[in-house]
Amino acid sequence: MSKDVYVDTYGRSHVASKVLSSGGQGIVYRTEEPNTLLKLEWDPLTQEIKKDTTNNTKFDEIRILPLLEKTNLTLPQTTLRDVAGYTMKLLDDMKSFEEVFSSEGNEFPDNPWLDDFRESCPDIEKQLKQYISSGGLRKRLNAYMKSACVLAKIHASGLVYCDVSDKNMFVSSDSNKANVWLIDCDNLDYMKNTAKNSGWRTPGFGAPEVYQGKGNTMYSDVYSFAIALFWTLTTKHPFIGAAVEDALNEEDFLDDPEEDFACSRDFAWISDRQDDSNDSDIGLPHRMFISEALTNYFQVTFSKEGRKNRQKRTTMPEWAYILAKELDHTVRCGHCQMDYYGSDHSTCPWCDSENQLIRVKSKKVIDNHHVKQWDFVHEQQNAYVDIPLRLLEGFCCDHMDENAFRLRYVGDEVEIIDMSNQYDFSVISEGHEKLIYGSTKIVAKNGLVIHAVCKKNNLCILLEIGV
Repeated sequence: MSKDVYVDTYGRSHVASKVLSSGGQGIVYRTEEPNTLLKLEWDPLTQEIKKDTTNNTKFDEIRILPLLEKTNLTLPQTTLRDVAGYTMKLLDDMKSFEEVFSSEGNEFPDNPWLDDFRESCPDIEKQLKQYISSGGLRKRLNAYMKSACVLAKIHASGLVYCDVSDKNMFVSSDSNKANVWLIDCDNLDYMKNTAKNSGWRTPGFGAPEVYQGKGNTMYSDVYSFAIALFWTLTTKHPFIGAAVEDALNEEDFLDDPEEDFACSRDFAWISDRQDDSNDSDIGLPHRMFISEALTNYFQVTFSKEGRKNRQKRTTMPEWAYILAKELDHTVRCGHCQMDYYGSDHSTCPWCDSENQLIRVKSKKVIDNHHVKQWDFVHEQQNAYVDIPLRLLEGFCCDHMDENAFRLRYVGDEVEIIDMSNQYDFSVISEGHEKLIYGSTKIVAKNGLVIHAVCKKNNLCILLEIGV
C-alpha cells in the first residue's frame, strides 16, 4: 500500500502515517520520523488537501512570534513545498487530552468497591473505572494546570491561541508523566488581528461572541478552556442539561453537534447558582469533581454576566493558580482509588473510608511575622511524596515540576530526600536546630517544623508538617 510523502522547503521527505487529529482546518499526521508531525490544510467539505500554498507564508511568520521562554507550543518548523502545511515536533509518547481522558488507560487493578456497582449500576461502574484508569482527578488537574500556564504565557505575549479544545492539548500517555504541549497553532496571532476574523472554534468549545462572528480574543480562549476543563473533570459538557435536552426534543433536524447548539444559545450552565433551569442529573454526579473554589471560577465565566461581558471571565493566570491550589489539596483514597479534595477532611466522600494524610503548611518569615504561603495535602503512602517547590516560592508557571524535597512516613519516622539545592534546610529537634541534607530520617510522631532558607536572598520559610 502506497503512503503519502510530503517534501518540505529544505528538500526533506516526510511520510504520513497515523492520523493524530483532524478538524475544520486540517489534519495532523504522525510520520515515520520520531517526534515529527505533519499538519496539512484541507477543504472541510471534501477533505482534499489544499494545493494552494499561500498560507505557508503565514506559518513561517508564526515561527517568529514573540513567545515567552518555556512556552510548550508546537510551532511550525518547516513549511511544505507543494501543499499547504508544515512540520512540527511533539514528544512521541503524547496524546490529546480527549484521547487520554476518554480511554480506559492502563491496566486496571482489582477494585472491590467498583465490583459492587457491576450488577446494580453497570454504566456507572464503567465510567468510574475509566476515570480512575485514565489518571483520576489528580492527573486531570495537573494537565489542565500546565495547559493554563501555556495559554497564560501566550496571552502575556499579546497573542491569542483561538482554538482551545481537548483535541489540541496533549499530555504524556504514561500515567507517571505529565508533560503538556499545545499543538495546532495555525491561528496564533495578535489580538488586534484575531478579533477581526469570523471566529475559529472547535464544535462545542466556542464562546458566545465567537458563534456571533465577532472574532477571537484572549477572553474567548479562557471561555473555551473553561468548557474543556469542566467537560474533562466531570465527563459532562457544562451546557448540556435539562433545558437543552428539552429544546433538542423540539428540534426536527439539527445540522450541528448538540454541544454547538447548547453553546450558541443563551442557556444557563448546569451548575448556575442563579438559574437551575439547565441542571443535569444524568451520569456521574458532577459536583463531586469540582470543588467550591473551582465552582466559583466556573460561575464567573459561565454565568449570564460572564457570557455577556467577556471581561468578567476568569483569566488564564487565575485558572493556572486555582488549579495548582486544588491539585495540591487532592487525595487519592486507598480503598476505592477515587481522588477527592481533602483539605478539610480525611474521609473519602465516595466510599466513606478514612485515609491517613500528610499536611504541609508553609509560611514566610518577614520581620518575625509569619505570612501564609501555601498549603499541601496528600495521602500517606509507601512511596515518596513530592513536595512541590511552590510551598517555598509560591506559584510560578516555570517551576511547576520542581520539588522542594520528597518525603515519606515510616511508622513514627519521616524520611526526607532530594532536597532543593537552592535552599538550606534545618529541623527543630529536642530544642535544637539541626541542619539536614542528603537523605535524613527524623522521629516525627506529632509532626515537625522545617526551616528553609533561600541561598539567594536569605528569605526564611517555615514548613509545618503534620499527619
